[in-house]
Amino acid sequence: MKKMIVLFSFLLATTAYASTYRDGIYRGYYISGQETQIEVQFTLKNDVMTEAKYRTLRYKDHDWLKEEEYVAKNKGYMGALNYMVGKKVNQAVLDKLYTPEGIETAGATVRGGKLRHAVQLALMTGPIKLTK
Repeated sequence: MKKMIVLFSFLLATTAYASTYRDGIYRGYYISGQETQIEVQFTLKNDVMTEAKYRTLRYKDHDWLKEEEYVAKNKGYMGALNYMVGKKVNQAVLDKLYTPEGIETAGATVRGGKLRHAVQLALMTGPIKLTK
């Protein structure tokens, strides 16, 4: 009986400290009107987003990562993504994207729901590559 109690206590303790997500590289996207508008890639380590980047950032046939006029306007999107870097990915961080104007570097024009969708999709599908 003592062994069962010790085993149960050990399992409970390790579960409490376990990460929610596997360490690795994740990718997610948001598609609207048959156009991939946002594709993100990020790395998680112990549920903390250690790095993140946009692989695609498009709207109305304009590439916001390559076209000079739109690169100048994409600071809000960059701010919203960078807001998550260094933070533990949890519901509170994701919910903040519903109101990106509250993120100092994002601004009100950012469609935080699109970014939130891409990140959540990546988390649901799991890492494309595991890291140590």
